[in-house]
Amino acid sequence: MASKNSNQTQNENVIYINPKTDFGFKRLFMEGVRAKIRLLDLLKTFFPIPLRHVNRIVLDPSELLGDTEQEKRIVLDILATIDDKTEALIEMQRALMEHFAERSIFYACRLVSKSLNRGDEYDLPNVLALFITEKPLPVFEGFDGFFHTVQLRSMDGKIFSEKIMLGYLDLSKFAALNPGQLKDMQFADRQEKWGYILANIGRMELQDLSQEDDVFRSVFEDSMHQKLTKMEKEEYKKSVLEYEDVQKAVRYAEKLGREEGLKEGIEQGREQGIEQGIEQGIEQGIEQGREERTRQIVRNMLVKGFDPDLVAEVVGLTAEEVRAMSAEG
Repeated sequence: MASKNSNQTQNENVIYINPKTDFGFKRLFMEGVRAKIRLLDLLKTFFPIPLRHVNRIVLDPSELLGDTEQEKRIVLDILATIDDKTEALIEMQRALMEHFAERSIFYACRLVSKSLNRGDEYDLPNVLALFITEKPLPVFEGFDGFFHTVQLRSMDGKIFSEKIMLGYLDLSKFAALNPGQLKDMQFADRQEKWGYILANIGRMELQDLSQEDDVFRSVFEDSMHQKLTKMEKEEYKKSVLEYEDVQKAVRYAEKLGREEGLKEGIEQGREQGIEQGIEQGIEQGIEQGREERTRQIVRNMLVKGFDPDLVAEVVGLTAEEVRAMSAEG
């Protein structure tokens, strides 16, 4: 494990901030006029047809409350209105969790439900949701490409409604580039270029500065670590530590899950006593032991000192459920 001093030196030597951190993402797409231009360009790149003629974007409060105290509260990374008729949300998802696909649908539906008042006709706004992940969603396993869109379709494949469109950008599909490589890359399209930059800019150097495009040049210029104030550098350092904690927690949870699942599956297979039983037992053991395994992962992570809110994010539970498991001992 790197020491505090070595981490501090590494942060001081970095040239561009990491956009996958909460601080970096908000600085890139929420702070200032150029950030709004980048945000609109990003959305138009991944949703070109519904946004082909738009030119105005307004950031909205990112917290969505339910109609009652019992309804689930949502806090989004970015929520915006485009040309007064399109609602768009963007989420940089640092850790994939169970039911993430369902969660993304819930986010989009909340925007729809909040768009009408009593007595309004059902003239729904367009809702666009862009989810940026560092790991592929299981539902897209076996599919080619790094970006997938989801719409409401009938059984014969025809579009039922164009009002809601979900997009999933998988940054894991973009190879890690060494400093200096980005400027020599030949991109297939603007989607690929955005993907490579979001996946790699945190470890790039000055020679990677994109000169030929105003939007991407502004990405590099406004992401320079040396432009941060002293207070901003401290905020960024905390954001980096939070991001690294999430990555460590994810790796630890995956490791525990593999170990617990394999152990339970082998035990189930032994009871059946044959090789086929072992294979079936692994599958059954993983399924039957899911809840207890989650509890064990939560307890182990809490013992390791992980914050309960971070544990909840990683394993896909609420903070209250995590604290309840902690109280159970």
